[in-house]
Amino acid sequence: MPLHNDYQYKVRAYTYKNGLYVPERLSYLDKQRVTRKRDAQADENYELIQPIVENLDKRYEYLHTDRGQAHIVQRSIETGVKASLISRLLSQYFFRGMNLKAMYPNYRRCGSKYQPPSALTEIAIKRGRSSKLTNYRNRLEADEKAIELHLKKLGKKKFKRFSYQKLYEVFDYMHQSLEVGEEGAKVKIPKKQSDCISYDQYYYYVKKLEKEGKLHWQQKADEKYAYEYEQRLSRGRDGVPGPAFRFEIDATIEDVYLSFEYFPELRLSSGRPTTYRMMCVYSGMTVGIHVGIGGPNWEGVMQCLYNAFTDKVEFCARYGVQIDSDTWPCFHVCTELTIDNGVEYPKKQMLQILEDNFGIECINYTAIYSGEQKGTIEGGFEHDKKDIIKFMPGYVERIPERNSKHASNLAVYTYDQFVRLLIVQTLIRNNEIFNPRLHDKAMSEHGVKATPREVWLFGMKHYMNNGRGKKYPKEQILQALLPSGTASTTAKGIRFKGVFYLCDFARLQGWLTDSKRRPVKTLDVRYFDGSTNKIWYRHEGVLYCAQINEAQSQCYMDKTWFDALHRMEFYREEEVEQKMRLREARFAQKQIQEETLAEAKERLAGTRVPKRKSANKNISVIADMQKRLNQQKTSELYKTLLGNEINASKKAIVVNPKYSSTDKNFLNMYGEN
Repeated sequence: MPLHNDYQYKVRAYTYKNGLYVPERLSYLDKQRVTRKRDAQADENYELIQPIVENLDKRYEYLHTDRGQAHIVQRSIETGVKASLISRLLSQYFFRGMNLKAMYPNYRRCGSKYQPPSALTEIAIKRGRSSKLTNYRNRLEADEKAIELHLKKLGKKKFKRFSYQKLYEVFDYMHQSLEVGEEGAKVKIPKKQSDCISYDQYYYYVKKLEKEGKLHWQQKADEKYAYEYEQRLSRGRDGVPGPAFRFEIDATIEDVYLSFEYFPELRLSSGRPTTYRMMCVYSGMTVGIHVGIGGPNWEGVMQCLYNAFTDKVEFCARYGVQIDSDTWPCFHVCTELTIDNGVEYPKKQMLQILEDNFGIECINYTAIYSGEQKGTIEGGFEHDKKDIIKFMPGYVERIPERNSKHASNLAVYTYDQFVRLLIVQTLIRNNEIFNPRLHDKAMSEHGVKATPREVWLFGMKHYMNNGRGKKYPKEQILQALLPSGTASTTAKGIRFKGVFYLCDFARLQGWLTDSKRRPVKTLDVRYFDGSTNKIWYRHEGVLYCAQINEAQSQCYMDKTWFDALHRMEFYREEEVEQKMRLREARFAQKQIQEETLAEAKERLAGTRVPKRKSANKNISVIADMQKRLNQQKTSELYKTLLGNEINASKKAIVVNPKYSSTDKNFLNMYGEN
């Protein structure tokens, strides 16, 4: 093949200057005039923002602090230019690559645009060819706003389903009509044609909104355009020295419903789980997972961080998966953490992590609607969906079949079963998936397998000093990351969210009583929302674990906090219902008591109430008499029930007991010798 030096062609000049189109129909002088005008405008624009972008301190404060607005206002005062224009030019400068060419005007916004009049005048006649048959007026600014409001109320589904003619009929009825008649009997009549716009004017403006992407469901058109045409020539791990240096974390609501563990015969659902995932950018390893119920929140993010920074053996065993530390060797705190702009990452909490010197030294925010900037974690969610979620009963179809059952009625997997499947999926992707893009030259030469786990182990050993300095005690991580709450000490145990726990240390300290003099009445505890079995608290620098009290809270064992709290709500509803039934039963009891009292008084009517001051001496004799009568009735009842089953041939055993004092009194009363 010939070398580059052998080529016979050479580029001498190029006509591309500033990326803006200059019409070919213009003369040479006019083209030069247009170009010079744009160059001059770009220079003027740059001069407005030059003191901010070229001063390193002001530039840093504009990009990373809240001082940017103060610099913009100060520059506005100095130049007399509106602060909004300076702010727009700054955004344009940084968005387009931070150079002088970024100051040229937008190509789309070049040229003139028709501006509709704000009010009808004799001069503002209707545009277009005149008509002899119709008398429609010109389109005004108010009409355009009315059309936009009308389309916004219709929504995307109706807009796609209706024809433009039908859309115009709805607009005509809603916005080009008058109400006449008395109050309570008003009717709508159409306005005069001279006070309305025609179908063609309506159609033209609607198509214009569509083309420019200004309908409210098309507002992300620019981001979509940038996503489709963006180059992907590099990798997310570029610039990352090794494993555990930069982690990405994100959360997603899975397209599947889970089964509620209580009342299985009712087939209730716990809702759709939220999966939190944390991955290493360098190796592609999933270093931590967490599953919560409800939308993404900071508590779930903290528990995912805790899972990522601690050993996974106990975590996997909790869900019935037995592994050793080498199978999932991820228990290191990262140096950088990449997050998006979701509500689950509050600014206050992010600053707290950095100020605590916990090991995370930098938090990277990605741009809005830029999932490709953290493609490692986004790809992990997509693999979970394709490999396991789509095959689960209770999967949420994007376009469900007509008359099909709702996915929540088909839920089968409980929370624990779902987490177990997620763990197995994670272990397979960490240990078995082949990906040669993870290799560098050294790994290829040493024959390291192209799997995330092998890349992690090799990089940790040779590039990251075996993770020294990035490992923290489990107690410190637990105290810093698990969500917190307040518990109270009672005689039944440590009470937290209605569940009671036992701890030998707290019991020996005399805390578990109802005495107002007990030394500790409240505790700051940490908990894991995936299990109610344990809580943790710190006292005098030592971390203690409390186990659930089976005697008091056995019905909440081995459950998620979501299911346990949901079951408490059922208990409250059952209690209210039962109290209503108890109230009705008490009323019936009082009624029977009054009727029985009336019968008893009627039986004793006409008798004399004794006036003695002591108890009747024959009470014991009468009580014994009553006892013998009851025994006789019971014996006759058994004989009636058993019938011939009693062996009549059996000789009766006659016992001649010695008469007691009660028996003698009985005989004396009835004259027996």
